[in-house]
Amino acid sequence: MRTLILAAGKFGPPMADEIAAGREPRLDVFELQAALQADLLDFRDVDGARSPLMQAARKTLSPSAALALLGASVSDKYDAVLTTGEDIGIPYATRMLASSKAPAHTLIAHTLTPWKKRIFFHALGVQKRIQRVLVYATSEENHAVEVLGLPRESVRRIAYHADSKFFAPQNVKPEPDLACAAGQLLRDYDSLVAAATDQPWRVSIAAGSPWISKTLGPSAALPANVTWGRYSRFELRALYARSAVAVVPILENDYQTGISTILEMMAMGKCLVVTRTRGQTDTIVDGKTGFYVPPGDVQALRKTIRRLLDNPDEAARIGAAAREYIEREATLELFVERIVETVRGSNG
Repeated sequence: MRTLILAAGKFGPPMADEIAAGREPRLDVFELQAALQADLLDFRDVDGARSPLMQAARKTLSPSAALALLGASVSDKYDAVLTTGEDIGIPYATRMLASSKAPAHTLIAHTLTPWKKRIFFHALGVQKRIQRVLVYATSEENHAVEVLGLPRESVRRIAYHADSKFFAPQNVKPEPDLACAAGQLLRDYDSLVAAATDQPWRVSIAAGSPWISKTLGPSAALPANVTWGRYSRFELRALYARSAVAVVPILENDYQTGISTILEMMAMGKCLVVTRTRGQTDTIVDGKTGFYVPPGDVQALRKTIRRLLDNPDEAARIGAAAREYIEREATLELFVERIVETVRGSNG
C-alpha cells in the first residue's frame, strides 16, 4: 500500500542524528514512516516548493495549509494519506473535495472543538474526505461523534505515547525537597509559583516545548525557591530523574493539554500532580497513577505537593504504577502499531 505522511515540522537529518546519539527521544513521525514504508512531506518540502500557489499559501495562511496543498497535488500517487494534525488534515480534506477520487485519509485530531474547525465539517462536509479520525481523549471522541456527526465507527480513541526507552527510571536518588514542572502550552505556572511561595521545598520549572519557538517567561519576580528555564529533552530527562514529585499545572480548557509531558514523567516513574481540566482525561487515575487538583486551586496544589514530598514511599508507589501504565498502554511502539493498523484498515 502506497502511503503518504503529511507532518507539521521539519524532520531532517539533524533531528535523526540527535536521536541516534541518544540525546533526543525517538520521534513518532520517523517510526511511522518506517513502519508504513511511507513517503514523508513536511515543512522542509514546503520551503523548497517552487509553486507560487504553495508559497502564497505559506505566507498568507500557514505552513500547514501549504503542506496540505502540496500533499493534495501528489495524492493521486498514493492509496492512503496520514495527516498528523487537523491543521494539515482539514485543509487537505477541503482541497480533496473537488477531486472525484482520493486516497483513504486518516486524520490525527488533537482538538476539533473550536468553531473555526467545526465550520469545515458543518458547512463544507470535509468528513467526506476523511475515512478515519484518531483522537487522544474521550472528550474529543464524544465531540467528533455527537457534535460533528462523524460515524462512531470512523472515530478511534488511542492513547498518546512516550518513548519509554528514552524516558525511563534512572539510577538517581531524587532530591527529597524538589518538585519539577515542564511544558509551555496553557500552563498555569502562576498558580504553581504561588503554591511554592514561602514553602520549605523547591520547584524547577522547565518552561518550553520542542514544537514552540517562542520563549515563555515568568509573569512576575520568582521566589528564591523557584527556578525557571528552558531545557533540552536530554536536560529535561535529568531534571525528571532528580525530582521527587512532578507537576503539570494547566489552565482550564477542552484540549488534552500537557499529555506529552504527563506521559514522559509517568514513563520516568514519577508521581504526578496534574490539573483536572475538561480535556485532560483518560490518563491519570486519581490516587493510583497520580493526583488531580482543581484548576487554579493554589491551596490544593500546595497541599498535594507537600504531602507527597513528606511521604516519599507513597510517591514512589504511585510513580511505579505510572510507569506500569506506560508499559501497558502508552509506549511509542503501541502508538505506532495502533496507527499503522488504522491506516491500513482505512484502505480496506
